[in-house]
Amino acid sequence: MCSVSPSPRVNPKFQVTSLEEGSLLVGGTVAELNETMRRFQELRGVGQQMAGYDAATWRAAAGDRHMRSTVIAVMLLDSTPSWDVLRARFERLTRMVPVLRERPLFGAVGISSPRLSLDPDFDLDIHLHRYRLHDGAGWNDVLDEARRISLTDFDHGRPLWDMHLIEGLPGDRAAMILKLHHAIADGQGTVLMAANLVTIAPEGNPDEPEAPSIPSGSSVSVARVSSANIHDNVGRSFHYAAEGVKIAAGLAVGTIKDPVGTWSEALGMVSSIGRFAAMPEAAMSPVMQGRCTTYHFRTFDFPFAEMRSAAKRHGFSVNDVFMAAVATGADYYHERHGQTARQLRFNLPISLRSVSKDGSSANAVTIARFPLPVSGASIEERLKAAHDIVRKWRDEPALSLSNPLADVSWLLPVPLIAWTASHSDITTSNVPGPPVPLYLAGSRIVGMWPLVATMGSSLNITMITYDKSAFVGVTADDEAVPDIEDFMVDLRKGFEELLESAVGSQDPLAVGAPPAAAKKPAAAKKP
Repeated sequence: MCSVSPSPRVNPKFQVTSLEEGSLLVGGTVAELNETMRRFQELRGVGQQMAGYDAATWRAAAGDRHMRSTVIAVMLLDSTPSWDVLRARFERLTRMVPVLRERPLFGAVGISSPRLSLDPDFDLDIHLHRYRLHDGAGWNDVLDEARRISLTDFDHGRPLWDMHLIEGLPGDRAAMILKLHHAIADGQGTVLMAANLVTIAPEGNPDEPEAPSIPSGSSVSVARVSSANIHDNVGRSFHYAAEGVKIAAGLAVGTIKDPVGTWSEALGMVSSIGRFAAMPEAAMSPVMQGRCTTYHFRTFDFPFAEMRSAAKRHGFSVNDVFMAAVATGADYYHERHGQTARQLRFNLPISLRSVSKDGSSANAVTIARFPLPVSGASIEERLKAAHDIVRKWRDEPALSLSNPLADVSWLLPVPLIAWTASHSDITTSNVPGPPVPLYLAGSRIVGMWPLVATMGSSLNITMITYDKSAFVGVTADDEAVPDIEDFMVDLRKGFEELLESAVGSQDPLAVGAPPAAAKKPAAAKKP
């Protein structure tokens, strides 16, 4: 969808009345009509400019490697899928989700965020890879391959994704690694994308609607991209200015009608903005201090019923249990190093899909940053702190201003943004996934793990639920957490303490350790 409106100076005989539908008021000569169509195609070619969180994520990742914003999804399959069927599913996916056919476009100056536009040279086979690892390769080898893929930069001249199918794993299994740039999809957005890729039965989806026709892109000049950027940036500035005038007018009227209520609300909004924009001065962990540009991945899983039972047993939500388990594991890790961390600063993505109304596209999320008690706190204290703080952040008045605030971040130098990001200790995310078994090109998906770049923090710990199981992906900065195996022992211990049961194996390919999706929940403990 093009975000650039046609100029009112365009020949009125052929003015474009709707770029989304491509409708034209036609009249005049054939030459004028051809010129109008050329202009219309050029307007489509410039695409839509990244804005808000999308643009901020792109800029930070492009300006500092510590802020690399790669999202990896690893799916373990019970067999090797049909390559022809898999390719057809991805062909369908790119038609259903056109952003997977869009490449970034850059203006001449480079101070504006890029635009996403249909790639006229899109070639699906460039994005699809198929190979085997060395003989005897195991799960950590799959994760090492996912790490290499994650740490390899995107080709900024092509759509921002890739798929790798690894065949020949133990038990005749296979793994699919999907790589996306965070600027085109958040965690929930990735799940929604995958809904157009997988099927509910090995033979496919019954009554599946036909995919749209292949969208076509067109080449566009740097000058036209620059012009479109100027148009959008000026338009956005005028929009914010107009909104500012409305706010000022509302304050003036409110001061007359209800001065106390009006200014209390205004000061509340200002305070909320301050909390969102606050820049911490240092990380809170005395152990996880360093930061570098590389990281490693690890995973584990467990029956989701055990986490739901823990939530019910303590009277809190699943997300509260998840965050308290992470905090408990971090406490054990600090004890291992002879240190205490009274609090750690957590990052938590907050969905805006029911809040933001400003037309944001791929990402519908903002980041809340807050300290949680770790050392010296009881399980109940951690649960209550997680519950109260997250609820407070979800009610912040500035939540609806997240994208405008992200736009303002373009005024800040990237090194300052990266420096601030490095002062967060742990990023956690809990993504609800499909509750039933799914299939990919005829093969059953027996496990799926989200592996997200650290983006400045020492750790990213993300959980996704699928087919009655919970799958946890851990990304650890190599300098902040050089002993990742020790950390995993402590993290698993933290989860086991909350769940009151053992979690699954770190190696779903090991003999005798089937993925959680193939297990039955453990029997409930007697009181």
